[in-house]
Amino acid sequence: MLALHAHAEPDPEGGDDSTPERLGVELLLAVPDLPGLLAQAAGVLALHRLTVRAADLRSVDPIGEGPVTLLNWRVSAEYGALPEATRLRADLGRAFDGSLDIEARLAEREAAYPRRRALAAPPPRVTVAAGSSQVATVIEVRAQDAPGLLHRIGYALAATGVDVRSAHISTLGANAVDAFYVVGADGAPLGEVRAAEVAREVERALR
Repeated sequence: MLALHAHAEPDPEGGDDSTPERLGVELLLAVPDLPGLLAQAAGVLALHRLTVRAADLRSVDPIGEGPVTLLNWRVSAEYGALPEATRLRADLGRAFDGSLDIEARLAEREAAYPRRRALAAPPPRVTVAAGSSQVATVIEVRAQDAPGLLHRIGYALAATGVDVRSAHISTLGANAVDAFYVVGADGAPLGEVRAAEVAREVERALR
């Protein structure tokens, strides 16, 4: 299930009343739980030039027939034009069934439209927020926001073998501050050593 709700997004730089508001979208997505779901969905948003401003992800099993992932994204269009819902839905479906090569498409876009890189961008920091949850391990990521960042984080987490049960994503100006609630294959929080390993692997993937 996919639902889109358009809204006007205030200027993040705090412009005056005459500053045009950017077009934004609240995207609601319900998908049967799949490995790497977060990375795939975030990659499709990046391909459609949608910047994630805030997001919430959680896994539920409402009728006892298997977990369903609910994603509530708040995104804005990079260049003022919102994507067509039919195209976005089609690309999400292709991403989930494995027929869309997100990595290749993002690489093609980067090559065609190279972005300017900040000369002194702070390196990403990935830490374990100990004591933040009793039912999951919280991995916190702080990094400079960039197209495809959430996709890269999701892909890196999936590569470590952990399961993302919920995530809270926020973009503050040029900085992304994201918290991922993860568990191991047994559904339990990670041990201290394992959690530190996951944080190191994600940080390494982002550098």
